[in-house]
Order: sequence, then C-alpha cells, then structure tokens
Amino acid sequence: MFKINKKEIEKKYEDLLKNGYRVIALAYKKIAKKRDYGEKDERDLVFLGFLCFIDPPKFTAKEFIPKFKELGIEIKVLTGDHPLIANKIAQELGIEVKGMVTSEKIENASEEELEEIVEKNNIFARLTPQQKVRIISALRKKHVVGFLGDGVNDAPALKQADVGISVESATDVAKEAADIILTRKSLRIILEGIKEGRRTFSNTTKYILNTVSANIGNMSTLALLSPVLNFLPLLPSQILLTNLLSDGPLLSISTDSIDEDELRKPKRWNIKFLRNFSLFFGGISSFFDFVTIIFILFLLQANILFFSIYLPSEKQNIFRTCWFLESVLSEILVTFAIRTRKRFYKSKPSEILLLASVIFGLVTIFLVYSPLASFFNFVQIDYSFLILVFIILASYFFVAEVSKTIFYKKFGF
Repeated sequence: MFKINKKEIEKKYEDLLKNGYRVIALAYKKIAKKRDYGEKDERDLVFLGFLCFIDPPKFTAKEFIPKFKELGIEIKVLTGDHPLIANKIAQELGIEVKGMVTSEKIENASEEELEEIVEKNNIFARLTPQQKVRIISALRKKHVVGFLGDGVNDAPALKQADVGISVESATDVAKEAADIILTRKSLRIILEGIKEGRRTFSNTTKYILNTVSANIGNMSTLALLSPVLNFLPLLPSQILLTNLLSDGPLLSISTDSIDEDELRKPKRWNIKFLRNFSLFFGGISSFFDFVTIIFILFLLQANILFFSIYLPSEKQNIFRTCWFLESVLSEILVTFAIRTRKRFYKSKPSEILLLASVIFGLVTIFLVYSPLASFFNFVQIDYSFLILVFIILASYFFVAEVSKTIFYKKFGF
C-alpha cells in the first residue's frame, strides 16, 4: 500500500471526463460489522482506482448534424452528464459550443432569465429531469421543439416537447412518453422525416391556396353576375363538372416537387396568410372572369336594359360553354404560377402533376366538342371564341406571375 497524491487523482479524473468517459471511483475500508452505518464510515477510504464507461455517439451522427442546420434546425444538448463529457460529445459530433450551462444556473434562474439562457446557450449539463422540462417549456414559447431521448430521466421532457422522439431499444417509460419511436437508430431517419413533413405541409398549403382562391373568384363572380342576367351563368351540372375537372390535377399535387427554400425552415399554419392569399388571387381570378364575361357578351351582342343583361336563349349555352372553359382551364393553368414563389420556369413541377394537368385540360376541351357536350348543355363554339379564351388564359397567367412577386414582398410567409 502506498500514498497517492490527491491532486494527481483529480487530474486523472478530469482527463477521463474530457475524453468522454463516465467515471466511478472505487475505494474500500475495513470496518467492524454493525447494525447501522453512517457518514463517518465513509471517511479515510483506501482508493483502488476508476471504473470508466463510455457511450460514444454513432460514427454516422457527425455526418448528419450539419444537415439539420441546413434545414434551419438548431441542436441543443440536454444531458445529466458532467459538463466536460457534454463538451467532448459536442466536439465529436461537430456541434459548435455557443455556451455551456449547468444545473445550478438553471435552478436559480427566473422564467424570464431562463428564456434568455436557453436562447444564447446550446449545451446544458448536469440536468435533472425537471430542469430538462423547464428548458423545453422555455424554448417552446418561441420555437417548435423536438426532443430525442431513450432513458427513464428523459420521459418528462419527451412528454413536454412538441414532438417526443425515442428509439425501439429505449426504456418502456420513454417509449410511452414519446410521440414517435424510431425502429432504427439513425439521425438520417429524423432528417428524412422532417423533409417529408415539410413537403407534405407545403403541398397541402398549395392545394388549399389554389382551391380556395379559385372558389372565391368563381363564386363571387357568380353571386355578382346572377342578379343582372336573365339566365343562369352556369347550370348546376356545369358547376359540379367545373369543380370535378379543376380539382382533378390537384389530386396529384401531393407528388409535386418542393423548392429548396421551402425545406430550409419550418412553417406553421398562418390563417392570416391563407386569407390574404385567397382574397388577393381570388380577386385576380374574379377580375378575369369578368373580362371573359364582358368580351363574350359583347361578341354575342347581348342587350343591356337598365341594370339587367338580356341574352337570347339560343346564345345562352355559348356563353356557358365559354365561361366553363375559362373557369376550368384557368384554375389548372394558374397552379403552375402559384405553386412556387419563383418564376414558374425556375421551379420544375412533378411529372405526375404536369401530366394530370395536360390530361384534364384536354378532357375539358374534348367535352365541348364531343357527343357528350349536349348532355351538359354545351355547344361546339366557334374557334374565335376558343382563341379568345386562350388569350385571356395567357393574360391571367402573366398577371398571376407578376402579382405573386408583389404579394410575397408585401405579405410574405
């Protein structure tokens, strides 16, 4: 037996921590057997050595950490380990340490102070389960928070986060608290899940924006026009057919490609944005509906009597056919303008969406010139009317392209 320098032991202990080891010191002392033992019995022990444990991160983890940053996701480490271990793990993963905070500072911080602490720092060590919950609660006030954990101590934090993520090999308590359980331990799975979620969100938003703005345009036009006409602008069967054919291509919008800019940051539902977009582009849609109507009524030589417009019965179906074509084709065409913030030619749509749009557009024109036309009270219009519709469609698409730049500058999202 020999005497050991305490400072050397402490230095060795710190060196082990700096290398990422979890360390337990072993010591012994011979004492008489008795009923109860106290703190005095734990003094003057003979040091034996250290038990060292290491749980290194997966070698593939470092590869994916930078990709989270590309998606606008900031990684923060919440651990019960010693600060030196937390620092070592961060270094191995390539995480820049912006600030290290321990449990003492978290424990003594007020709610306002904690909000500032969690924003400025990204490594939190020696945390208790309740302190993890406090940190996540503070972050959720400004951010959407996901938490990845697999231990018993992680369960409260998993429950508190917006999305709790655990793994199949985690403790039962952690898996019960989690929203998502990964069958494979890989950050790549989380990355792909985030990307797929953002694609789904973006394409769902496209569908809503396109459908609502088109319906606002068409329905407001119908509401304003019907009282001054001596006939129905569109028959009920024609309105239903318009909705069916214009919605057809949008069923494939879930396959649409997403601009890289759309993947770089998370988004939430913004009802104010949806309202502004629908009213803005619905107004443009309605304007071109009226342009179409005015030109058609002029070409058909409609009679204007005070606040009413009279059109002979033999010309009414010509009017309905032209407006049907404009309504369906405009909604299909404008999808390619409003599906992206970029110019339409700089953002490639999915092949399925493009193909579906072409097919439904051709079906729409085919119906007018097919034997089925009479079933829906359509007539085979003169090609001059068809050319007029195409000119209006081209103008509508051009205005929508220019207007979206103005809209996003003013309202953004």
